[in-house]
Formats: sequence, C-alpha cells, structure tokens
Amino acid sequence: MLDLLARVREEIRRSRMLSSGDVVVATVSGGADSVVLLHLLWRMREEKRLKIIVAHLDHGLRGRESRRDYLFTERLAKSLGLLFEGHKLKPGELKNIPGSPQEAAREKRYEFLERAAAIHAAGKIALGHTLDDQAETILMRLLKGASLSGLAGIPAKRDRYIRPLLSVSRKEIEGYASAEGLSFVIDSTNLERKYLRNRIRLDLIPGLEREYNPNIRDTLSRTAALLRADDDYIEMAAKRAFGSICIEARPGSITLDRLKLLKAHGAIISRVFLLAVRTLGKEGPELGSAHVEAFAEMAKGKKPNASISLPGGIRAERVYDRVVVTAEAAREAPAFEAVINIPGRTVIEGIGEFRAELRKPPAGGLKEGESVAWFDLNALSSGPLVARQARPGDRLAPFGMKGRRKLKDLFIDMKIPPPMRRRTPVVSSGGDIIWVAGLRRSGLYRVEKGVPRALKIEFIPA
Repeated sequence: MLDLLARVREEIRRSRMLSSGDVVVATVSGGADSVVLLHLLWRMREEKRLKIIVAHLDHGLRGRESRRDYLFTERLAKSLGLLFEGHKLKPGELKNIPGSPQEAAREKRYEFLERAAAIHAAGKIALGHTLDDQAETILMRLLKGASLSGLAGIPAKRDRYIRPLLSVSRKEIEGYASAEGLSFVIDSTNLERKYLRNRIRLDLIPGLEREYNPNIRDTLSRTAALLRADDDYIEMAAKRAFGSICIEARPGSITLDRLKLLKAHGAIISRVFLLAVRTLGKEGPELGSAHVEAFAEMAKGKKPNASISLPGGIRAERVYDRVVVTAEAAREAPAFEAVINIPGRTVIEGIGEFRAELRKPPAGGLKEGESVAWFDLNALSSGPLVARQARPGDRLAPFGMKGRRKLKDLFIDMKIPPPMRRRTPVVSSGGDIIWVAGLRRSGLYRVEKGVPRALKIEFIPA
C-alpha cells in the first residue's frame, strides 16, 4: 500500500500541513481511521523529523469499550516507541456541560487536545477524518440547514489542526490496515441507527450511491472544495470587519459594536458572530444556521436587552448598542478578593494585574486614564487596599459629580453588560470604593498640588 503513503505525503506537501521538525499530537481513538493516520505519520517521522505524541481521551460513555480503547491505544503508542498522552474523564463530568452528551464529549476532546499540545509544545494536531466523514458531515448539515461555511464541510487544515486523510475513503483505509497487518478496535455504537450520522452512513449514502450517483462521496468532496474557496474569501473579509466591530476581547467575553455590526452585509454579520465564538476558544459546539439566524435577529431586534442561549454554553446578549458573546465560565465568574501589594504587582487569575508604586507626582501634572489612577497616600485608610468583585449596594463618589451613586446604576449608564460587571474589580480603602478599575475613579483622595509622594495604580486586564 505504498500508493496511499505517497498520496498522503503529497496531500501534506500540497496543503502545507507539516514542516520539518514539527511536534505533532496525533489524535487516536483506536478505530481504523486514526490507527492508519498514526501509522502513516510514523512512517514519515524520519524524513520529516517529526516528534509524534499519541493522544487519547476516554470519555467513559461506552463503559468497558471505552476502557478497552484506552488500553489499546496506550499499547499501540508503546509498540511504535511513541509518547502517549491519555486522560480519563471523571464519572458525571460531561453532565456539567450544556448540550447533548456528544456535544459535551466533543468539547472536552478539543480541550484535551489543546492541553496536550501545550504540554508538549506541539504546533500541529492531526485528526483522522476521511472522505466518508466529509460526505456524512455535508449531508448532515444540509439536512439540518447550514451556511456556506457549514456546507464547505470539514477543512483539511485550520490553524494547528490538520486532516491528512480527508481525501481517502474508508474502504482505502481498511485496505491499508489489512495490507499492513494493523489491528484496530470497533465502536459498536457506530451501528446504532438512533444517531443521525449513523443513519446517513448506513442508509442514506448507500441509497444515493445505488439510485443516483455511485461516486457521491467524491462528488460531495469536490463540491465542498469549491464552496470552501468562496468561503475562505468571505472569511478574510469577515476577519477584517471583526477587527473594527470588536470593541473588547476578554477571557470568556467578546463585546461587539452593534451599530457597526448592523451596517455589515448579512454574510459578514454571521461570520463575525462565529469568529467571536472561536475567539472564546469554543471549537466544540456545532452551531447551525438556525443559531446564526437567531443571533442576527437578536442583534437587529428592537428589544434593548434581548439574549439567546446556544449550544456549548455560549450566550449572546444585546446591551443597548453592544452585543456581548460569552462562554458559560465567564458568566459564572467566581467571587474574587485580593490585597494590593504596595509597592508591587498583584495578579488576580482570570481578572488582571495591578501594579502599584509610590512616587513623586510628575511636575507636568497627573496623567490619569481608564487604566491608571493616582491617590493621596496619606489620605487613604491605614488598612490594606483591596481589589474585589462588586457587591450589591456598592456605591462610588464619582470624580466630577456630587454625592454617591450605586455601582449598578453606574454600570447601566456606562452600558457595561452583566458578564463584564462580574469581572470588573473595584478597589476599596477602609470600606470606601476609590476606583472601579478600568472604568471610573472616585473623587475622594485626590492628589493635591504640593503632595510630596503619591500612590500610582495601574490595572492591566487579563
């Protein structure tokens, strides 16, 4: 089966999937596709000077079969002299993730692969999708309704993810495995017709081959390639638009300018949304055309505080003239509180970093902004300076205004969405809030002219 090796080698060269000296995480389930992928990469390891890590995640969804697959893959890696990176999910771990068990498992798989790549400093993650997977995916998306991106199918290469077998049929895979004497495991759930993908594989595609087009897999693959060329061009335009429409990108939260978004073409609106989801690191959720349309309708609608929930724990909400896309973890930001080191650095994980220093105020006057504030050290409370999450009832005496205002009202006036409020630290001294970091400072404890030494605090968001 040297022909298959030559074909895959040529596909890797043509699509620039691998470079000499690459560290590659090979995703191996134990099935024929992934075993053949691993074997081909292993045969190319010397000519390409590849370092290969075999990665396997045990979801625990299939009981003994899951355990069998894990052990099989571990032994396979050892027999080839390759590093093995395995992980077993804890019982019930998938239940805490929104969506179906399959969606949750997919999300966990991508998280695991990214983690494995980080551990081993891998620049590439290889997946064993085949020509048959491509055909099944296109038909499944067509039946559910999909955008151009969806109908363009599975990309052979995107970011660090590569799929060298995407033009190889499952029949060819099995032929190669047989010729090379490769063992593999069989997933018994692949024969269960309760799953749409299985019904497409077992019933729809054979029917289309028999009654309409004996080469339906190749035809769908060629169609996907044509659509992907158009899709790539529109994607470039969307990325340019995203750069101007995205107001703020924080861990777990993307804020978009609604007015700029609505000025864009409909095709760009949907892609800006999908780019926001990808920026959040959510490769897992399968967002179909219905979800994208729901986002567009929400953004265009008249309700100033509309919101929608989507697969994978994604939520999009309109906050006046902004649209905020968040991941579930950001909406459930845990309470935080830390004493600010003076002088020194104080890092609050997932929130940001405070840098405090004592210095003489500059002769040309103080330069304050959203990220920097100065305070009269002698006027502050003798106790510690604390950075914490905002609490109900918190009030601030805003600079340039009389009296105190509830932080909640201040957030509303500044059109700060709830997810961002929970991640915005307030700085307090002796119970007084002196600064809403990155947004507004208090009028208290101002540095008057002639003060010999003052406290300068800078906040750098995560």
